[in-house]
Amino acid sequence: MDDPVVILDQVKGCLDNWAVDVRNISLISQSQNIVYRVTTKAGTHYAFRIHRPGYHTFQELLSEHEWTNALTKAGFSVPRIIPTTNEEFYLPIEVNGGTRYVELIEWLDGKSIHAMTQENPSTAFLCASLESLGQLIAALHEHSRQWRPGKNFVRHRLDVDGFFGPSPFWGRYWESPFIDKAQQQLLLTSQHTLIESLKALGYAPNVFGMIHADLHEWNVLCNGNTMHIIDFDDAGFGWYLYDIAVALFEYQSRTDFEEISEALLRGYGKVNTLPNEQRALIPMFVHIRARAIIGWATARPELDNAERIKKLVHYTCQEASAYL
Repeated sequence: MDDPVVILDQVKGCLDNWAVDVRNISLISQSQNIVYRVTTKAGTHYAFRIHRPGYHTFQELLSEHEWTNALTKAGFSVPRIIPTTNEEFYLPIEVNGGTRYVELIEWLDGKSIHAMTQENPSTAFLCASLESLGQLIAALHEHSRQWRPGKNFVRHRLDVDGFFGPSPFWGRYWESPFIDKAQQQLLLTSQHTLIESLKALGYAPNVFGMIHADLHEWNVLCNGNTMHIIDFDDAGFGWYLYDIAVALFEYQSRTDFEEISEALLRGYGKVNTLPNEQRALIPMFVHIRARAIIGWATARPELDNAERIKKLVHYTCQEASAYL
């Protein structure tokens, strides 16, 4: 596992490229990427992000910036990338013998939906938050339907191959060491039903386009009436229903899940009509999210998620029987 102290010693000198007068640097998160909070002597805050090696090419990172920049212009509150004094957005830096890209991002103040619901755990408060999130997701999808990327735009696709092909974006989840042979057979057999349902849904612009793909309760910050969307690392082309499923995934074991789901979909419906036949597919996309998370977490043993993966495998296999 990367030592963030060692990493910081190797990369902090590159902050000179932004002419930042640093007072303090502190670790904020270490998951897919390493993120530090930079505080300047003037009291300004930035997020300094060190990208995971091999996850995105330079052109894919530039494409991420192209989309988030378009969202900013459209009125969405997302972090702006701060260019260097040479007008560069991403810098290649040698870290632990390899090359990683680093960037400096605008710091957005706010509390995550997760943090807010820890302070106020009532169902009513969570439903109100998710209703607002539903509106935001619908607006994001409506923007995607209208937006046209540039000719050099490159991002991954969370399509049938992106989830279930030979090299899925988050790995061959069915080969996780936390899955035994019987479970593997169940998952692979039931996978055929999921694939056929996805193919039937298709890739028309009204159902498939640029999505955030990671709109869980930690990636949405609230500040008054403003909702900030952060962490576009997984953003790519995918089904809009997957964004909805990701937002609901963390709550599926709650006894009030149906009420929570209705709140988010009620908000979504205020902006964008969701046909009944698509709405009926949301549980399937929540299930697909579970399979993707098994692959994602298995590929990151440094996060020490073994027990969580085991529970998720057990729950996912129980659900998989419905797709045989």
